[in-house]
Amino acid sequence: MKKKKWFLWIIILLILGIGGFFGFNYWQSKAEANSENQIQSVDLASVIEVALGNLKNTVSSSGFLQPVNSVNLNLQSSGTAGDTIEEILVSNGELVEEGQELVHLKDKEETLNYLKAKNEYELAKINGSPSLTQEEKRLAMDLALEKLEAQSIRAPFSGKIINIYVEEGDYIEKDDDIIYLIDEAAYEIEVSVSEVDCMEVKVGQEEEIELDVLDDKVFSGKVMEVAEYATANSNVVTVPVTIRMDEVSTLFKPGFSASAEIIISSTENVLLVPVTSLTTTERGSAVLKVKGDKGVITPVKTGISDSYYMEVTEGLQEGDKIIVNNYQMNTDDDAEDDKKFNLFGGGGASLGGGAPRPSQPQGGNKGGNKGGNQ
Repeated sequence: MKKKKWFLWIIILLILGIGGFFGFNYWQSKAEANSENQIQSVDLASVIEVALGNLKNTVSSSGFLQPVNSVNLNLQSSGTAGDTIEEILVSNGELVEEGQELVHLKDKEETLNYLKAKNEYELAKINGSPSLTQEEKRLAMDLALEKLEAQSIRAPFSGKIINIYVEEGDYIEKDDDIIYLIDEAAYEIEVSVSEVDCMEVKVGQEEEIELDVLDDKVFSGKVMEVAEYATANSNVVTVPVTIRMDEVSTLFKPGFSASAEIIISSTENVLLVPVTSLTTTERGSAVLKVKGDKGVITPVKTGISDSYYMEVTEGLQEGDKIIVNNYQMNTDDDAEDDKKFNLFGGGGASLGGGAPRPSQPQGGNKGGNKGGNQ
């Protein structure tokens, strides 16, 4: 009877020993695997190679093309309250010189008044009238001449006639627009930048500008002014920013819609990875680097981003292979067990999801963005 008991105890001890041995080995191998940050199952079909490239961190904006110098001509500066258009001397699209007469108003009365004033002044000089009388007649003649000249609408600067609002025979009031004149030597765009992004926008920063009507043509420009005030529209606060075009095209027309990318920072010939390959831990950013048929969670330091790609400053080399989708760092079959181990030696770091996969290759940011983790 005692031999049977001893035999049972021996069997029990053997079972416990074998189970403990294999259990210890399992958890030890698990810990070793985690200490190397390895994930056993990765989709090798989504492997990409880290390569060098150029990157720009930009703020997106939009507005309308306008000449730097333009004017709607009317009678406000002439002193004429209103009159009738007698003759239009130019046409739409015509180039004119500064001082050139564009429109002539009826001026019979003004001409008559000027001639009378001039004759009186000449008679005063011939008759030897007192100097005070002569001066009075001269001033009256000058005023009559000013009113006569006000019947001619002249170009205040050299430019191009864009629109003529009147026809011959029309009676116009003082505030009525007559001609729209522009100077084609320089164009600008006024855009609105969000109150957050405006903190990064500075005078002198370069631009990449596209006009909706001119496909595949990118123009350059610079920030000329950042307004000292903000405006609110439907509870959205923005700051006006003026952009000056570096070049002028004969295809430009006032009012063309434009999209501008304000270049906040840029870098060339640096390592780039898709933002979808990055995840965040308590220690910073990480990617899933491929070694053989396994993925190794590898910490990296990052620089600027264009929302599609991120600059990597440390942790990777050109030619390294990584997994393009960071979700695989969260889908290991033993994810629950992995939580017991800190993949970077700390306490319970969690691996979060990443940004959506970009729908196009490396290019300008269309929504405004910030730099990566440093």
